[in-house]
Amino acid sequence: MRRKAHSLVGLLLAAVPTTIVVVAMAGNGHHAQTQAVSDPPTVSTLAGSLEAFRWGMTHADVARVMNQTGGVFDRDYNAQLARMQPGVAMQDVEAERDNRKRAFEQSWVKFEDVPTGFDNTHIKGEYTYRNHESVMYVDRGGKRRYFFFIGTSPGERLWKIYDDIPLKQGGLLGATFQQAVTKLNVQFSTPGRIRAANPMGGLAHTTADWQDGNTHLRAEDLGDGNVAVVMEERSTLGNLAQLRVNKEVDPLAMDPSIAAVTRGGISDPNAVHAQADAGRRH
Repeated sequence: MRRKAHSLVGLLLAAVPTTIVVVAMAGNGHHAQTQAVSDPPTVSTLAGSLEAFRWGMTHADVARVMNQTGGVFDRDYNAQLARMQPGVAMQDVEAERDNRKRAFEQSWVKFEDVPTGFDNTHIKGEYTYRNHESVMYVDRGGKRRYFFFIGTSPGERLWKIYDDIPLKQGGLLGATFQQAVTKLNVQFSTPGRIRAANPMGGLAHTTADWQDGNTHLRAEDLGDGNVAVVMEERSTLGNLAQLRVNKEVDPLAMDPSIAAVTRGGISDPNAVHAQADAGRRH
């Protein structure tokens, strides 16, 4: 599997001659890892990828763009409805459209104290708990789209859009991650920066990325037949350390009070007494 991953990265790097790559030796001298030392290439604009959305929208703003008359859901169904005659069949299609609108409006989830089902999905790692973060999601157009917000309601701000896209023949981005990156290179008229997966360095998947003045866009090989295309507001991305003041607690970490007591090493009192008795006998 590792040889296959390295081969994929090699093919992608061969297609991206402008990316600067170095091989850095790990501290123990036994492992080498490929690291891109350049910034992601800057393109003229990524605004088209945001479609009708813009950074800073509240979740109510996003719901309005999706659900309003003439909005995203209406446009999805207009062509089908235009071919239909009034009657039960048309009413069924309209009911389906309206149910999808309600489902999207109700999809808003806040990442508070209680774990959510999203912890078992691809977007684990895209949010934190107890930092005023939230998400909405919708399935349409052959992908699942997540809208991420940060900030206290009702002033939460849209700052990230995450598209989870299946890789398949005839799909939105092709059948392989290499095909996906090639399509994005053509779309943005610029070869992306390619970075190999490096979990220890905070990069979970092989990634290609681009940027403009406001947005960072990355494509990640999720490794299970899906690719993630993620757009992020650069100003928020650069301030996440300050915005995420509550850090994730490791449930397996040792309690600080126990760590303080055992800092000098754990000893068995009975063993200590046994050693003392043995010393007196000698």
